[in-house]
Amino acid sequence: MSLPPELFDLIIEQVAAQHGVRVLTTCSLVCKSWLASSRHHIFKGKPVSLRPRNAQAFHQLAIHPLSTIQPYIQSLELLSSNSVHKFDSQWLDPIITILADLPSVSEVLIQNISWGRMNPTTTSIFLAGFQALTHLEIWAAQFDSVSNLMQLVCSKPLLRILSLDDLGWEDPSFETPGPPVPRALHSLRLSQCYKRDILDWLASYESLPPLHHIQLGSVYPEDTHSIGRFLKRLGPDLLTLQLEFSSLDAGGDAEDFCANVDLAHNVDLHTVILDKFISSAYQFSSAVGWIPQLLSQTPGITEVSFGLAIRDIRELHPQEDPIDWGALDRLFCHPRFTQLRTLRFWISDIINLESVSSAITRCLPGSNQRRLLRFHRGTPRIVH
Repeated sequence: MSLPPELFDLIIEQVAAQHGVRVLTTCSLVCKSWLASSRHHIFKGKPVSLRPRNAQAFHQLAIHPLSTIQPYIQSLELLSSNSVHKFDSQWLDPIITILADLPSVSEVLIQNISWGRMNPTTTSIFLAGFQALTHLEIWAAQFDSVSNLMQLVCSKPLLRILSLDDLGWEDPSFETPGPPVPRALHSLRLSQCYKRDILDWLASYESLPPLHHIQLGSVYPEDTHSIGRFLKRLGPDLLTLQLEFSSLDAGGDAEDFCANVDLAHNVDLHTVILDKFISSAYQFSSAVGWIPQLLSQTPGITEVSFGLAIRDIRELHPQEDPIDWGALDRLFCHPRFTQLRTLRFWISDIINLESVSSAITRCLPGSNQRRLLRFHRGTPRIVH
C-alpha cells in the first residue's frame, strides 16, 4: 500500500521540528519523493551565506548540470567582508545572475557594499532580479545618494520588511515623485543612518504603505522633526514603535522627541518599546523623566516594554539623576490607561534576573497589584 505524498510531507515536517538538519539530510537521500519536502525544511529559515572566499565554490555548484538546490534556497546573506566598510563587491559579479534568478529567495541580507563602486551590470541585475523578495536587510553600506538606496528598495514590489543599519550617503536629495513604494511594506527598522532623509522621502508620497511596525533605534534631536511629521502621516496604521534615547544632555533627545512628536495621532498604537531605558554604559537615565509625557499621549496602549542594561541593582536608583518610580507607577495605574495589560522589563545577562525583578516590583507596587509586570532575559522585542 502506498501512502499519499501529503502524509510524507507531514511526517518530514515533524522530523524537521524534532530532529533538525542532520536527519533531514538523511531523509532527502531516501527517495526522490522525499527530496523536495526534506530540502524545503533544510533551507527554511537557514540562509546561504556567501562571501569572497566561498563564492567560486557556490558558482561551480550552481552551474553543475546535476545541481538541484536552486529552487530550495529561500534566504541569502551577501557578506562582502568581515571588515566594516571595506566595500569589496567584485566577487559578486560572476554569480549575481544566478542569485537574482533563484525563484524562492524571499530574504536577502547585504553587508559591506558601496553601491556606487559596484559594477554597473551587477547593480542593474540586482535591481531587475529578486522580484520575490519580501525581506531586505542592508548593513554597513555606502550609497552615493538616498535616491540610490530608494531605487533599490522600490525595485522589490513584494517587499514587506526593510531593515537599514549603519548606512551613509553624501547626497540627501531625492526625486519627486519617486518610483512607487512597495505597497506591502509593513515593517521598517532604521539604525545608525540619516533617519530624517529616509522618512522625508517616504513622507513625500501622497499615499503611504501601511507601515505597522517602526523601529527607530537611537533617536537624535536633528531627526525628531522628520519623525514627528512621518508618524503623523502614518496615523492609525502605526501599531508598534521601538526607540531608545542616547543624548547625555539634560533631557536631550527625549525632550526634543516629546516636543516634536505627537503620538496622539497614532490612535491604534498598542505597543511601545523603550530600549536602554536604563543603561550602565551610557547613562541613558537622563531621559527617564520624559517617559510619562511620552506615554501620556497614548491612552489606548496595551503594552510597554523597557530594556535595562545594568550591572548593579543600585543603578535602579541613581543618585545624580534619580528615577521617579512613583510617577511611573501612578501613570500606569491612571484610569485613562485602562487598556494597559502588560509592562515588560527586559534585563541584560550581566545581572541576576530574580533580584532585579524583585526590586522593580517593589518600585511599582500599583502596577504589580494590577498584575501588569513581566520580566524577561535579553533585549526588548515584540512578544506575540
